[in-house]
Amino acid sequence: MKKAHDLEPGATLVLAEVEGAGRIVRLWLTLPLLGQRDALRNVVLRMFWDGEEEPSVNVPLGEFFGAAFGAPKRVVSRYIVREGGAFLSRFVMPFNTAARIELCNEGRRRVRQVFFQVGYLEEPARTEPLPTFHAQFRRKRVAAGDPAVEVLAARGTGRLVGVTVAIENRSWWLKPPIRHIVLPRGFGLGLLEGWETIVTDDDVEQALVGTGAEDYFLSGFYFAGAPFFTPTHGCTHRSFFSGRVAAYRFHEDDPVPFTTSLSFLFDHGLKNQMAGEYSSTAYWYQAEPHAPFPPLPDVEARPYAFAWVNPVQWLVVGILALTLVAVLAYACAA
Repeated sequence: MKKAHDLEPGATLVLAEVEGAGRIVRLWLTLPLLGQRDALRNVVLRMFWDGEEEPSVNVPLGEFFGAAFGAPKRVVSRYIVREGGAFLSRFVMPFNTAARIELCNEGRRRVRQVFFQVGYLEEPARTEPLPTFHAQFRRKRVAAGDPAVEVLAARGTGRLVGVTVAIENRSWWLKPPIRHIVLPRGFGLGLLEGWETIVTDDDVEQALVGTGAEDYFLSGFYFAGAPFFTPTHGCTHRSFFSGRVAAYRFHEDDPVPFTTSLSFLFDHGLKNQMAGEYSSTAYWYQAEPHAPFPPLPDVEARPYAFAWVNPVQWLVVGILALTLVAVLAYACAA
């Protein structure tokens, strides 16, 4: 029988608790977002494998499913889906001796009517433990000249399988030299001129260095034609007016393996010269133990503050364009 669950402030709802070996193959849940959209950031999804005390997955609910900027963005991919009013994960998550999946309401309001299903397979006891699934959320606001944004710093043996990111410009791009407005400032989306750097096993000389953030997400030209969705990559949001962009990529056929460590960084603009805010979720598998996760932002700090610097600059552009048109019209009529 279907049963809705309410989460009081500070309460934890156990979605699954399994003993023995097996694997999670499907996680589905839904809840009404009308009047409680803040549940996307205040409710945290946690997963514990094999009796560990610290979770291997510790991500706000919406962020795990690619709900960029605190909104229920549409996502249609091979591994996560946010469509039709529900959230779906198709990540295969093996466990060796036990599994526990839970939701924790860290907000100050009750979350109403949570429905969920967890599909899993029971398997024979393992002679060798399998690597387990991990997901980590990070959020960072950077100023021009700050170091690159860290998406993940993992220790151990494993493989990176995916990244989602939401980026917001906080730079004044409408300034001299004028030739830089188009490139590298990109009319406010010049943060995408920053490339990714992936270092495995502390081997900096063999680092994987990209050519731009949208290129890492297997796209180009500031996500031309967005939004779009494919099984392995896509752009769920792009707006020059708001200076916001969100994207996902899953390494289905090209996972990034590491033996001792993995570091994943994004430059914020060319040579880190643009200010902005980055929210990211990294997905990977590894043998335990994993390195300690950074703490999640405080609940009060999780709402996304709209960066008015972007529409203000477009308003200035509009005024200048109208002024130029009026001057040209007057000159032609004279």
